[in-house]
Amino acid sequence: MRSTELAVPAENTVRALRRLAPGARLRRPRTPELRVIAGALRDCAPPELARAHPGPVARVVLAAQLRALDRAMTGFFAPEAGGPDAARLVRAAGYSRIRQARLLLDRPGTEPGLHAAALAWAEARGHRILAGELRGVRELPAEEDGRLAAELAVAALLPRAEAGTGGREVLLPSPDGGQAGPPPAGPDGSSFLRVRSVRVGDHGFQVDVHADPPVDLLRDGDGLTLRALWWNGLGRVVDDLGYEYLLLAKDHAGTGTVRHWCHPRLAPGARVLRLESAGYRGERVRLDPAAAGTCAEVLVKLELTVRLGA
Repeated sequence: MRSTELAVPAENTVRALRRLAPGARLRRPRTPELRVIAGALRDCAPPELARAHPGPVARVVLAAQLRALDRAMTGFFAPEAGGPDAARLVRAAGYSRIRQARLLLDRPGTEPGLHAAALAWAEARGHRILAGELRGVRELPAEEDGRLAAELAVAALLPRAEAGTGGREVLLPSPDGGQAGPPPAGPDGSSFLRVRSVRVGDHGFQVDVHADPPVDLLRDGDGLTLRALWWNGLGRVVDDLGYEYLLLAKDHAGTGTVRHWCHPRLAPGARVLRLESAGYRGERVRLDPAAAGTCAEVLVKLELTVRLGA
């Protein structure tokens, strides 16, 4: 289950939080359990959370799974696409007086039809913690639950990205233009990543990187095969003082230029940014006579270095 929309994996953000540049404006998580998880992440890796803090992890995950059940009960989120268990849940909810999923836990034995439908829905989606509570059995959180709790805690900490495209340009021209070389399967030695802009705003800065990864159209027997790489954007931002910055959001916008919103503002005295790529998504599609394709994540260690002005 994934209910967060983080710009980078939670592990990347946790690492950045431990070396965060001064001036950050982090939010305060709303619940005590999220605050416990957020505090634990200072010295505990996400995969270790379930073992080190099973109680808070289980409660955070259960709350997220109950919210997902609430949404599913409304029927507004394409129940037909969720399979027969989702459609059954919507029908049962329509005949029930219960409108909040938590009441199924607080009033065991009531609304047996909705209770059975909710249990089938939770089991079909692998929501172990919720399914256990509906059966009256307390499940211990697993490593994946710890990862989800970390994502939810990180999402609760991060400030919102600044709107707009304004700010002061601080990118200095460099001999290579802040470029990175081709991926392993690239057709030639030309660069395909170029930093176009670094603009400092009130509470952070924006980094625009133009990506032009290779695309090949090859004849394959009696058909054509399209091979392409799609850039996933930056995964880490570090300055020459050793500080790291939070990647709050990315916007691919379909233009070839990916905008990244970073927080906080650049540290005083920082003159160089190291921008680490998050990798690529590789696709191979056979176009004719019958469409078929595969997709895989391609992890490529690439780093762009850019100089900053005043």
